[in-house]
Amino acid sequence: MKITSLFILLASFSGTLFSQTFTSDNSRVHLLELYSSQGCSSCPPAERWMSRLKHHPDLWKKFVPVVFHVDYWDYLGWEDPFSSNDFSQRQRSYYTERAINSVYTPGFLLDGKEWRGWYRNRPFNKNKETKRSLQARLHKNQLIANFSPASPAILNVALLGFEIQTSVLSGENHNKTFSEDFIVLSLQSKHSNNGSWALPAPAKNQSAAGRYALAIWVNFEDSLKPVQATGGWIK
Repeated sequence: MKITSLFILLASFSGTLFSQTFTSDNSRVHLLELYSSQGCSSCPPAERWMSRLKHHPDLWKKFVPVVFHVDYWDYLGWEDPFSSNDFSQRQRSYYTERAINSVYTPGFLLDGKEWRGWYRNRPFNKNKETKRSLQARLHKNQLIANFSPASPAILNVALLGFEIQTSVLSGENHNKTFSEDFIVLSLQSKHSNNGSWALPAPAKNQSAAGRYALAIWVNFEDSLKPVQATGGWIK
């Protein structure tokens, strides 16, 4: 199974209308990105550290974590079912923008900048008041989003999977079983001239995740660096 870039329908919820709102308010919400792979022997400790954030009281309120699985380790004998060349290219684009010193795993970025504090358990940057806010409403089969103040920007919507069990049969992590969280299962990115979007809602795919969430963030056209984020569990 390879990750596709767009999913078009939201699963029904017992035949009832489903509506949920995600908002950043007026506080900066940090986006924490991890670039990882099931074929990388150095990645499991970083993913375990990331998984602990599920229980952090500031999750979704002050920071939004996402795990992108890259495909450049697949040649070692294990084809990561969550890897995508698009995610590898995203990491390489950060290198082109000089946000990271090299392309590697496990690789963290905090607000679009290389961050190595995870293994020292350093705290994230303190939240600051900001005039930029991001709101999104999940309703039926659509996601409606607004970024303020209105300006040209790119909205990114990632469907995240949690408690995903994988038995790795070959490669550097052969005979290991992973339980992974915050895995990006799909990513939609769309430009707007006025900071308003209407997108198809991401569909829960066949990943056998125990739980799902949305990560939503905005960047400007000239850089991948996120300027505001929001997210939360899908109820």
